[in-house]
Amino acid sequence: MLAAVYHADGLWGDATFDLYARGLPDGHGYLVAAGLGTLLDHLDALAFTEEEVELLRQEPRFAKVAPSFFDALKRFRFRGDVWAVPEGTVVFPGEPIVRVTAPLLACTLLETRAIQLVSAATAIATRAARMVDVAKGHAVLDFGSRRCAGPEAALLAARAAYVGGVSATTNALAALHLGIPPMGTMADTFLAAYGDDRLAFEAFRLHFPGLSHLSLPDDDPVDGVKRFLPFKKEVQTVRIDHEDLDRVSRQVRAALDRNGMQHVRILGSGHLDEARIRKLVDGGAPIQLFAVGRALAAASDQGTRVAFRIAEMMRGTSATPVARAGSAPYPGRKQICRHADRDVLCLEHEAWGQERMGAVSLLRPVVREGMRLAADPPLAQVRQHRATQVAALPSSVRDIERPGAWPVSISDALANLVLAAT
Repeated sequence: MLAAVYHADGLWGDATFDLYARGLPDGHGYLVAAGLGTLLDHLDALAFTEEEVELLRQEPRFAKVAPSFFDALKRFRFRGDVWAVPEGTVVFPGEPIVRVTAPLLACTLLETRAIQLVSAATAIATRAARMVDVAKGHAVLDFGSRRCAGPEAALLAARAAYVGGVSATTNALAALHLGIPPMGTMADTFLAAYGDDRLAFEAFRLHFPGLSHLSLPDDDPVDGVKRFLPFKKEVQTVRIDHEDLDRVSRQVRAALDRNGMQHVRILGSGHLDEARIRKLVDGGAPIQLFAVGRALAAASDQGTRVAFRIAEMMRGTSATPVARAGSAPYPGRKQICRHADRDVLCLEHEAWGQERMGAVSLLRPVVREGMRLAADPPLAQVRQHRATQVAALPSSVRDIERPGAWPVSISDALANLVLAAT
């Protein structure tokens, strides 16, 4: 509806919108930007079919909309410019993760999907990064697919979690299409279907040799070690799903060692999050891998609060900064300049001055006039970028309970623009 009004009133000029986080979730000192690649895929495919336009035309609320609007939708393709921070970059509230300059109508059509894709991916990548950070070299695995609302959400979540640093996923599509290492365990259901553990193991091993990752029974995981003694040399990993992982993992480790299974790793699961993982690691629990489900899959609902708001608009031949209720927190086209110990948010033309003082400009052009400027970097490269970015933060900012604040200031010119526009 808003797009139809803009079109009818002749607001056809370009506008610049910022996509940014309004704040940080509780206990977070930073965010990991993610979802850019998926957003750019959406821009490439953004169009309306004849059927979709006709359905919209028949909607009673659109009865007074001029035919030219529907014709414009039929011809619509994204032809704007996009600047963004590279995926895996650490960002803070108020800093543009993505900056879009395009006709106002196009920005309006993009808003909901841009928020969906970047908000969810950023939240999940951030949560994964925090878990990987406190795991201190122990592998964190994405077991969240079954908690997601459908296959698309599960695939996007697996991608974001991998950007955040998880080592593997249970999502088969993510393994096939994104090259993320797969990981799963032989479930009790599989064993029950055969009725005999040895038969089940041999059947699985016939088709998938070398993938001996087995789940211990929830009711008595220590006693369950006995089930695998006949083929103990072939077992690689046992999974414990338990609320008291510290105590039970020590008991299982002792049982494994007593029975000549020192080579077997323990995979722990059971409502894990970064706080529980840190406690287990710091306490020396004998767990080599952590499987996380709900805490990753539900991360997008936990306070990232991403918004997509107007910052500048062409009025006639002039670009006019927008500063009023409903706009971005800071007007104009901006750049994020990162120094070793702080960020400075400034107007685009000021960035060179910050760079002369040693800052790095984070926003980079990725789409010009609707065309991508480069292929997406490999996910392995994005993961390494995220690792470098998080490692560069002070330990106080990385704390998962009472994080310190990373200094973010605005330039004098941007401050003056805010004052002049309000």
